[in-house]
Amino acid sequence: MIKYEVPKERLNSFSQVLDKVSEIVEKVRKEGDRALVELTERFDKYKLISVKAPQEEVENQAKLLDAKVREAIDEIYLQLEEFHLSIKPPNSGGGRMGIEYGVIWKPVNRVGIYVPGGAKTYPSTLLMAGIPARVAGVKEIYVSTPGEKVDPAIAYISLKLRVKELYKIGGAQAIAAMAYGTETVKKVDKILGPGNVYVQAAKFLVSKDVGIDGIEGPTELVIIADETADPRQVALDLKAQGEHGESTFLVLISPSQKFLDDVKPYLDDNRTYYLVKTKDLDEAVRVANELSPEHLSLAVKSPTELLRLVENSGAVTLGKTPPAIVDYCAGPDHILPTNGWARFKGGITVFDFLKPVTYVIAEKPNKKLIEAGKVLADYEGFRVHAESMGARYD
Repeated sequence: MIKYEVPKERLNSFSQVLDKVSEIVEKVRKEGDRALVELTERFDKYKLISVKAPQEEVENQAKLLDAKVREAIDEIYLQLEEFHLSIKPPNSGGGRMGIEYGVIWKPVNRVGIYVPGGAKTYPSTLLMAGIPARVAGVKEIYVSTPGEKVDPAIAYISLKLRVKELYKIGGAQAIAAMAYGTETVKKVDKILGPGNVYVQAAKFLVSKDVGIDGIEGPTELVIIADETADPRQVALDLKAQGEHGESTFLVLISPSQKFLDDVKPYLDDNRTYYLVKTKDLDEAVRVANELSPEHLSLAVKSPTELLRLVENSGAVTLGKTPPAIVDYCAGPDHILPTNGWARFKGGITVFDFLKPVTYVIAEKPNKKLIEAGKVLADYEGFRVHAESMGARYD
């Protein structure tokens, strides 16, 4: 279905499943492993013999991985690792008015990564979440993914990442288990990873007690194209993101009505695409900024010039670069903000696994500055704060 209009709403809302997911979360919180076994059999249709995958199983499954896939993973691993190493922040600081200050970066101690599973497996998600965690220096990485047997690619990547434990559970129950811990599953400090509406609802519910990366899904792609773009390639980019599911949000914006018409024959009839005509490229970027999409593609003659106008997007690809390259091997992460969250956050980076710890050394600070601090403390009614500062420096 082709719609020549600006889309007003996204399709995904987990409000309708919150009550059901809340019951699942509380059940896991109260009953632990027993709840995981019961819920796995109910929802995933297999009997959970062991919540945690034995190390022997992980190693044996990794050996089953096709050599070609193993080599591909190794190559991608190096690319993603280099990206996150290149942006990892150094400790830094300075000084003024007799005060030395700075920031040191400390990694999150325990991280839980959720890797969706079921009919398909997504080892790329483990790469995307696990590599920046390792670069940050996270001490303990735990992974949860559904399946009677660990997928060979996930097993291989787990070994490369030195994953502490791998759990064979999925859905909302996996999120609850990592958030609160069970007899087997370790309680973590932060949970990351995409998933269906039940997984996202669970992440929302546990976010009061544990850190999360965000609420991801469904996939979104906005393409801004001019007459220099290839209609078939643009259509392929839209259809590629459409593979993520029926609710994928697909938008093509162009100042050229002819280009929009040229793309139409290459699109699938059984999906909804929004084709938006604008007066120029500046207006196209304004529309894209309002949509704040997960993926933004600038398929135009001068993409770097247009990039300067972009304010809200999880990841941007320029020129003939296919958005799918971000999903697998470019370097930046494919765990990206959706539902307009790109207005205030970006995709996963090494920063998501680091905490800034600030420090101050004030042995002989400027008296004028200390007096200012005392005045403001008195104004707010915190006289002991003022006295504490005065006792050292007056």
